[in-house]
Amino acid sequence: MSRTLTTIAAVSATLALATVAHAQTYLRAVPWFNPTGLASAPFSNVLAAQCATSSGGTIIVRPGTIFQSVTLDQPRTYTATTGAATIDGRASATTTLRVGSYNVRLWPGFFAAQTFADQARADLIGPRLQAENCDIIGLQEVWDYRLDSPDASGFINALRGNYWYYYGDFFGDLGNSNNSGLLTLTRNQPSAFSQSSFTECDGFDCLANKGFIRLSFVKDGFNVTVFNTHTQAGNSSENQTTRQDQLSELALAVNVWRAVNPSHVVFVVGDFNVDGNNIEFINMANAMGGIAATADVRTNFPCSPDFSDCTSCASNTIKQIFGDDSNNTILDHILYVGSLDGTVKVVPTAYEVKQYRRTDGGQWCRSSPDGCGNDLSDHEAVYANFQLRRVTP
Repeated sequence: MSRTLTTIAAVSATLALATVAHAQTYLRAVPWFNPTGLASAPFSNVLAAQCATSSGGTIIVRPGTIFQSVTLDQPRTYTATTGAATIDGRASATTTLRVGSYNVRLWPGFFAAQTFADQARADLIGPRLQAENCDIIGLQEVWDYRLDSPDASGFINALRGNYWYYYGDFFGDLGNSNNSGLLTLTRNQPSAFSQSSFTECDGFDCLANKGFIRLSFVKDGFNVTVFNTHTQAGNSSENQTTRQDQLSELALAVNVWRAVNPSHVVFVVGDFNVDGNNIEFINMANAMGGIAATADVRTNFPCSPDFSDCTSCASNTIKQIFGDDSNNTILDHILYVGSLDGTVKVVPTAYEVKQYRRTDGGQWCRSSPDGCGNDLSDHEAVYANFQLRRVTP
């Protein structure tokens, strides 16, 4: 086995051992959508393989070159299967990227049955987003039409702060009552905007022009594109079939974009309405991993202390008020893939779930449906940190 193991303090990480550490894990160069570290679903992130392998255990490296720089902080054995396996820490350029996704559940005044102190919550959410200092934040359910006089564009103004933004305000061609509700924020001047509508929808979701928006920018010489999406809600078999069709549409769009723009790294964020602990996540993997070639950051960074945290939680007071299910689910995801031409690799370095609440001890109340709460949304925000590495494939 050929090894080029480079220790660079600037990118070293303190790794908490996984809840269940394995005596043996597998590692390969090409990212797997939802890896477990087993032979059938190997890791591609060396940090993930290290923390998921018990001290003194073995990491089996598949043939190929893994362009990452790591610190070896526990006694473990690296071994190859067949062929040359290289861990190469060299890069001609690097930069960092912080990415977020948050369903903020902001409704305009004329949907009175769904409103809950929406402008007040938006006013508190905005400073939280500013403090995260993200390169990209994809927001969902920002129903800010500029048509409803009391709301005007107050939501967007409250949320965007000093970020550049792109809003998917097209209502669609089917007489939808809602636009997409998608808002993407970025610290970098954006270009190449577009909004696309899903072909299929079910029930209440058909009131909105659900789909995805795309935005590109350049950071430190790296070309970056982000897709922000919100797919079909609901758990019926019809809902799941529609959601799978939507994911296939999204995956194809990512695939086509990468083919036309092979130097771009791509991120896909949003409320996918697919529970990361449910069998449906496998169907999502078939589309977003198989067609789009993306990987899920949470499962590729299993030693995060937030790995198992819900993003739609039974304890959430807004969720309780509006009679949503009482389950703890992981519906919000951040996906990533390096450039198609192989010159830029994307390496996850952190995954976080953040619960935003009022901090003044107060709460908001409403009637019909009745209830009070202090949550800033019915979802929790998810964030991930990445390193972009320019390499020679």
